[in-house]
Amino acid sequence: MNLKLPSFYKRFLIFFIVIGPIFWLVFTEDGQRRTDIVLLTLWGEDEIGLNLKALHNQVKEEDLKQIFPDLSWTCEDETSNFGNRLCATRIGIYNDIPARYITVFFHDRWLNGVKIGYRGNYHELLKQQLLQQLGTPANSDSQLPVIEGMESVLHWETESGNVILKEALNEGEEAALFWLSFAMLSR
Repeated sequence: MNLKLPSFYKRFLIFFIVIGPIFWLVFTEDGQRRTDIVLLTLWGEDEIGLNLKALHNQVKEEDLKQIFPDLSWTCEDETSNFGNRLCATRIGIYNDIPARYITVFFHDRWLNGVKIGYRGNYHELLKQQLLQQLGTPANSDSQLPVIEGMESVLHWETESGNVILKEALNEGEEAALFWLSFAMLSR
C-alpha cells in the first residue's frame, strides 16, 4: 500500500499551512486585533483589565495605585465636571481591546468617573463586548423618553454608575468609553 502524496498536493498543503495564518492575521478583524495586541505588548505597552460592572465609587486614589501598581499614574488637582482630582496613565490594551489611555476622576478623594480612550477602529468590537458583559443598554427601551443630545449614545446602568459609549463614531471623533458614578450624576 503506497500512502505517498504527489508533490503537487504536498506543495499545495504547505502553501495553505503557511499562507492561511498570515491571511487570517492580516485580513480578518480578529487577526488584526490579536496582531495589534501582540505588537503593543512587545513594545512594552501596559494592559489593564477593568470590570465596569463591579466598579463602585468607594475607591480612593491610594486603592487605585495598589490595584494597578505596574501602571505609572500621573495625578494632579484639576477641577472639572467629573471631579476635583484626576489620575491618568498611558495603556496599550483594555480588556483585550487596543487602547491609548485611562483617566480616573476623583471628587473629595472618592472615585467619580473613568474615561478610557481606545483605538477607534475597534469601536464595534468594544460595543459587542459591552453588550455581552452588561446586556441591553438602558436607553434601548422605546417606551422611555429620549433625552436631547443622548440619542446617539448607549448607556448601561451598573450597581453604582453608568457606562456610556457613543453608538457610532464619526470621522475625527475621540473614541472614549466612560463610567460615571451615580454620586456624580446626582450633583
